[in-house]
Amino acid sequence: MTNRPRFLGPASKVGTFTVDADSTGTGRGTWEPFIDTWNDHMGNLYPLPEFSAPTVDGFQGTMRSVALEDTAINELWASSPVSTQAVGTYEHDQIRLYVWLRGAVALQDPHDQGGDRYVSAGTYFMHHVVTENHFHTTPVIGTRIFIFPGDALRPLVAGKPRTGQAASPAAQILMAHTSVVQRTVSELSPAGTHASRNALLELAKGLILDHFDDREPTFTPALAQAAKDLADARLTDAELSPAAVAAQLHVSVRTLQRAFASLDESFSAYIRRRRLEEAAEALTASGSRLSVSEAAALWHFTATSSALSRSSTVRHQRNSHAA
Repeated sequence: MTNRPRFLGPASKVGTFTVDADSTGTGRGTWEPFIDTWNDHMGNLYPLPEFSAPTVDGFQGTMRSVALEDTAINELWASSPVSTQAVGTYEHDQIRLYVWLRGAVALQDPHDQGGDRYVSAGTYFMHHVVTENHFHTTPVIGTRIFIFPGDALRPLVAGKPRTGQAASPAAQILMAHTSVVQRTVSELSPAGTHASRNALLELAKGLILDHFDDREPTFTPALAQAAKDLADARLTDAELSPAAVAAQLHVSVRTLQRAFASLDESFSAYIRRRRLEEAAEALTASGSRLSVSEAAALWHFTATSSALSRSSTVRHQRNSHAA
């Protein structure tokens, strides 16, 4: 595909595209509008296989796809199995990355695998796609599937599929950037779209090589977001610190600090603010019997913090006004 079609995205922006289907409906009522919209906007760029009748009729879940120029992110959470019925004869030159978060998928005889490939929860699989292959999933699944243009990553992947853990530092940083893209795609300018697309490719290369150029401008925002995501998951952990998160992401503390240099707060300040917010929310929750001193201990403030008391008071006043 040398002449890739261009398409209009949110607010008629060229190069970006998003389509959502949610779980308010089931079966064809949810599935077909999503597929129809995909085919209208992206069918020539990324033709879909034909899905089985049980997939279409019994689908229950949430689907979202985001495209940045020639790169796409597809996210699927479902409580029903998904399988192909016919895969067509299209020739592809794509790199696909399957990051499996829940359940599993069986890829039937990918051309570069030498047999079927099973991708289970907590793992990823990246390979070069030349011809479409059948696949089927377990009944309960959660996944992100990335489609990259072949010419960007082919030399690194062709003939040598890559596998790894979804919790690896490189995968976490890629996933953090992906979440930012999904949240902001409708607000991206053409330049922002191009930059986000390039960042995805750089992070995919980092996943393949298990190494990032930490001075690459596209790397630092993703690193900062990955650090925030890890901190948010560990706010009650007494061992949470910039050094601990840097070690978990396999970067130096200095590199992590540099990623936050252009933001409004340092990483240490971010951790403190988020702990204050979570503690204040717990203190003011309906029916809460948590004391300020207990909250300070749970969220690891060194003393019964006056800042915590003020934060909980402000939050309580806001809730009262809202009511």
